[in-house]
Parts: sequence; structure tokens; C-alpha cells
Amino acid sequence: MNINYLSALFVSGLSLLSLPALSDPHISDLSINGFITQGFFYTDENNIYGQSSDNGSFEFREAGINTSYRFNSRLRGAAQLMSRKAGAVDDGNPKLDYALLDYRFTDSVDNAAGIRLGRLKIPFGFYNETRDVAFTRPSIMLPQSLYFDQARDVELSIDGVIVYSYLEVPGGWLDIDLLYGKPQTDTNVEYTYLSGDAPGKFDDSMGYLGRVIYNADGGRVRLGAMLANYEFSYQPAKPAVFLDFDKGNMKLDLFILSAQYNAEKWTATAEYMLHDLDWRELGGVFAVSPQTTIESYYLQLQYRIDQNWELLLRYDDMRLDKDDPNGTTNAILFAPKPAHTFYSEDITVGVGWKPNPDWSFRAELHNVKGTAWAAEQDNTDPTELRKYWNIFALQATYRF
Repeated sequence: MNINYLSALFVSGLSLLSLPALSDPHISDLSINGFITQGFFYTDENNIYGQSSDNGSFEFREAGINTSYRFNSRLRGAAQLMSRKAGAVDDGNPKLDYALLDYRFTDSVDNAAGIRLGRLKIPFGFYNETRDVAFTRPSIMLPQSLYFDQARDVELSIDGVIVYSYLEVPGGWLDIDLLYGKPQTDTNVEYTYLSGDAPGKFDDSMGYLGRVIYNADGGRVRLGAMLANYEFSYQPAKPAVFLDFDKGNMKLDLFILSAQYNAEKWTATAEYMLHDLDWRELGGVFAVSPQTTIESYYLQLQYRIDQNWELLLRYDDMRLDKDDPNGTTNAILFAPKPAHTFYSEDITVGVGWKPNPDWSFRAELHNVKGTAWAAEQDNTDPTELRKYWNIFALQATYRF
């Protein structure tokens, strides 16, 4: 039975289950929540989330409703329907963000283990599992070097299974996640990894991932590592068209190191990623550069003035080819693309205000050098992208 059918069946069943629960004495077992976010972006050069260089853009909206139901002490179900408008990258059509069943084999003070099945959030770095809820993000835009919005769907969720465990160890505890399944492969994935909307499509793609996070001193110190492998099976257009890629697999290997220190007033976070890409089976334009390694990292400091106000400072760095950090060689291979389309450096300062538990407001200023993560959907001619640009962003969020 198709996993998408299982997910849809689960959501329908969960909706039916929630109706009688309204008069059930165990009403606390049912939870329904939602959120809505509106953003504004202005850029002096280039575009982000719409035509932001033309007097700014309001084409950034996120809205979601989620529900969870505890069937018994071991079995829980959860689902979220999400609408996201992000310029030309996301059109706002509702999507099934996640829909899962979660079964706990063991659940004690010092250890727990379980399995999740369905459409699952990918345990990618520190922020990916909750990146759509603005209250859980440290900023309006997550560091694009790792949490790349243009490839959001392939990073966000997967149809498959996760085996997870919480294990007490000397000095703290370990969070362990092992995942296997089918990643999301929409047109944005083609823009990200094939530099455009390819004539064919990715199909029958699979991936696996493992993540371990060590938590010490009650969560004051967090150290994580993640390894992942994806194979995206490309099917050329039928009949084949000019410049289409060959039938074959595009292979991705990911390695991430994460570290975080939490104090009373401030939090310091750093993550580093190596992202190996192998296009050898596809040929096409990538025959001139069949393999590459993306190298990226960020350093971030959050300072909490009080329970309502927070400041943010971050440096974010992305190189689309670790062996060509300034893009000079790739600019020759992929002319007429300029060298700055192969890297980005982003210095971000921001402020956040939460007047009460239901509302959040943020403002940010980004000083950017390079355009590696500037979405091609909003910037149709890469030769017109400017090397130096600034982003001013505002965001308001309400949750219920």
C-alpha cells in the first residue's frame, strides 16, 4: 500500500477520532493547534520571497494547523496541514507537512525507544524538525547555508520510518534517530540540484539518515553529528528532449556537526556541513564537473534581554564547491554565471519581541556577499544578480 495513501488515511481517521473525543472524559488526549505568519522583505539588490527589490515584498506567508491524539500510553498520532507562500518558490497550496503514528516500546526515566511511521519530519541539525513554526526559530530566516529554503521540501520531510531512542549516559543523555524512506522531490529540488526545471523528473528516490545528539548538564551543552545518504533517480522526458539528462541516480552524502551552549541569558550555536554531490550518471551539463562538495557553516549568538526581548547576531557561510571557494573556476565552466553565484556570506543582526505567549514579532538586517542561495525562481537571470546586497525583513506570528 502506498505510503501517501497511508498518510491520507491516517489524517482522515484522526479527524474522525477527534469528533467523539470532544465529549470524551479523556479530552486532554486530543490536542489541536495552529499558527499564521506574515513576513515582509525589502532588498536593495536581487530578489528574495518575491520581487523584494521593487518596494519590498509581502509574498511570505506560513499557516498551519496540527493535531495530535494519544490513543494509549504507548501509541500517539500526529498530523499537520501546511500552507506556505514564498515568492515563486512556494505557491501557498496546502500540503500534508507530516502525518505519523508514534509507538513507544519502552518509556522510563533513564531510557526510551520507539518507532514512527508515515510522513516524518527529518532530524536534520538542530532546527529542521520545527523550522516551520516561527516561535521555535531563532530568526526570521534560518541560516541558509544549512537550512536552504529553496530545497526546503527535500530537507523537511520523508515518507518512511524512524527508529529513535533516548538513552541515559554518564554526564547526560543521548538522543538517537535512524531514518529510512522516500524524500520529497518537487520542482524546487530540480532547481536546487539541476539548476532549473529539468525536462524529466526525479522518481523512486530513497534515503537514509542517522543522527546522535549528546546532551550534558541538563541540556546546557548539546553536541550532535548526522550522516545521511540520498539517491534521487532521474527519469528523462519521454521522448527525450534536447539537453535532457541521462537516466540514472544523483547521489547526495551529508555530514553535519552541531554544537550549542545554553546559559541563562545567552545561547551560542554553531553547525558545520559537508554536502557531497555526484552527478556522474546524469551527464548533461554536469559532465564538465560531475562531482562536488558543498561546504557551509554558521556561528550564531542569541542574547535574551528579558523574557520578552531577544537579540541575535550570526555569520553564515556557504561555498558551492569546497575546492573553488571563490567560484572562479566554476564561473568559467558554467559561463555566463558570475563567480559570486557559487558562494554566499551573510552577516545577520536581529531583534525579537514576544509580548505574550501567542504573539511574536521579529526584525532583521542581512548584509550579504554572494548569491549562492538566491532562488533562481525569483531571479530569472543569474547574470543580473549583484554580488553585494542587503535584506531588511519583518515578521509577525500568531499561534493558537
